[in-house]
Amino acid sequence: MEKETLIQSIAYCGLICHLCFRAAECDGCKTAGNLCEKNCADEGCYQKNCCEQHDFTGCWECPSLADCTQGIYAQGDESKVKAFALCIQQDGAEAFIGYVLRNAAMGLSVEKGRDYDGKSIPIVLRLLKEGRASC
Repeated sequence: MEKETLIQSIAYCGLICHLCFRAAECDGCKTAGNLCEKNCADEGCYQKNCCEQHDFTGCWECPSLADCTQGIYAQGDESKVKAFALCIQQDGAEAFIGYVLRNAAMGLSVEKGRDYDGKSIPIVLRLLKEGRASC
């Protein structure tokens, strides 16, 4: 998939919608046909609602991101999604997607239940930026 397409598909929270298991049936969280389970919940997606309220492109634009424990970030220190947003905040969306694509070429997957899940935020950040060999 093209790098620019992936950058454009980054969700408010930091997930990459075009790499989601629902990508074939959903155009992403920033579209009208959003099928994300968080968005489809009665209260809606906390990250989407907050970003729209503050006119942010994504959580990475929020100065309070590191301290946020709301919505999908309620997992605390083991939130790969928050690590993704922090990576974008630190290095930018283009670098983040570059890390994901480089790591995918080495066999690492951002898919649910795969390589970035169940790890602390610092480990996910290191894995993103340095790849498999360093972790």
